[in-house]
Amino acid sequence: MRTEDLIAALAQDPAATPLRSGRIGAAVIGIIALCVGVFLTVIGLRADLAAVLTTPMLASKTLLPAVLSLAALPVVLRLMRPEETGPVLGRAVLWTALAVAALLYAVGFATQSRAQWFADVSPASVLQCLGFILLISLPALGLCFALVRQGATTAPARSGAMLGLAVSAGATAGYSLYCTQDNPIFFVTWYGLAILIVTILGAVAGTRLLRW
Repeated sequence: MRTEDLIAALAQDPAATPLRSGRIGAAVIGIIALCVGVFLTVIGLRADLAAVLTTPMLASKTLLPAVLSLAALPVVLRLMRPEETGPVLGRAVLWTALAVAALLYAVGFATQSRAQWFADVSPASVLQCLGFILLISLPALGLCFALVRQGATTAPARSGAMLGLAVSAGATAGYSLYCTQDNPIFFVTWYGLAILIVTILGAVAGTRLLRW
C-alpha cells in the first residue's frame, strides 16, 4: 500500500469516542439502584423504617455505607484515566467513613452490657446478612465491570477493589432498609465483612478483566 493510500484510509476511520466519566459514574449508580430496587421490591422494607431513619445511630446503618459507596466511585473513575492528576476528594471521604465505622463499633461496646454485645449473632442472622448483600452486589458488580473496562487503568487490581467497594457498600445501604438488626456491633461487623468479601472479589476480577 502506498503512503498516500494509508493516510487516506486512516483519515476515513471514525474518531475515538471520548471517555465520559460522569456518564459511567451515573450508570454505576443506576445499576446499584436497580439491583437494590429489585431486591426491596421482592422482600420489602422494614415496617418501622421511617422511625429508624430519624435516629442517628440507626440511620448510620444506611448513611455510612452510602457514603462509602459514593466516596469509592470517584476513585474508580480517576483510575480509569491515569493521565489525570490532582487530589481525589473521594479518598479523604473514604478514610473518614472508615473512621466513623470504627467509632460506631467502639460506641456499641461502650454503651451496651457484655450480654448484649453478641446477643443478636446466630448462624441464620449472619448468613442472611452476608447472603443478601452478596445477592445484591454480585450481579451489580458484573454489570459495572463492563462499564469500567472502557477505561485504561494502570492498576487493575486496585480499580477492581474500589469498584467492588463502591458496589457492595451501595448494596449494603440498600439492604439496610430491610435489615432489623440494630446493634452497631452486629451491623458494623457483618456489613463490613460482606463489603470486604466483595472488595476482594473485585480486586481478583480486576486483575483479569481490567488488564490491557
